[in-house]
Amino acid sequence: MMVCVLFGIALVWAFFAWIILFAIPSIESGVPFGSSFHRYVSLGLLLLFGAWLVYQLKMRDRMDDRLGDMTMGRYFEQDGLCFMPLLRVVKKRDGSPQTEISLYYQNRFSGVCEAVIHLRPSDGAFFSHRGARDVHFAFRAAPGAFGVIHQPVGVKAEHQGEHIEALLAAAVRWPRSRGEQLRRKKGMNVGSFDVDWALAYRQSRHELGGEIELHDPVTMHLTMPQNVCTHVERSEFTNETIEALQPAT
Repeated sequence: MMVCVLFGIALVWAFFAWIILFAIPSIESGVPFGSSFHRYVSLGLLLLFGAWLVYQLKMRDRMDDRLGDMTMGRYFEQDGLCFMPLLRVVKKRDGSPQTEISLYYQNRFSGVCEAVIHLRPSDGAFFSHRGARDVHFAFRAAPGAFGVIHQPVGVKAEHQGEHIEALLAAAVRWPRSRGEQLRRKKGMNVGSFDVDWALAYRQSRHELGGEIELHDPVTMHLTMPQNVCTHVERSEFTNETIEALQPAT
């Protein structure tokens, strides 16, 4: 890294100007431009390159804000994992339009995290499973991962084309540690809920039936698409990792 080389040169120069010239005054007369020039210029460069080095090692983002590029800089966060659910309309194999929740996420740290994100639409306007009340995502995010969860949902006919509200909350844990911070920008705070991590990946009546108590959830305002499927045939979501430092292990 060039900044390390420049900092090293400035450090050697400052050592010569402030230590060697003070310790051996007899050589000052042979130093071009005088000792004061060397002392203060070397000190200024040492401070400049030192600040640059601190920025590069401690403050500069090591990964781009890919999630911000997808969401115009607006997204939520729970304990180091940023995310934003978006509604899309995709084509099923038979060509019919199916609503999909595309849950984009980005891990701000170099550790692997486990996440559970819960979405509760008003009046059960959309659902991921037949008879379900909530939409429940449980997944692992690789170090520094930017990815998207694809969850097909059905939209009730009476809510198509309407503006609805949905409650959003999330829980995150780091099985080992967060690791190093890769991005500094945080997302907006979002509520949470209690999770039994041994059973976090199941999709049962408790997770989908509106039984989970959400603590301080945020309210999202969503516009339901029109002329889309009112049912869902494939309930399982897929987790697509677009970019990561390494796989989640």
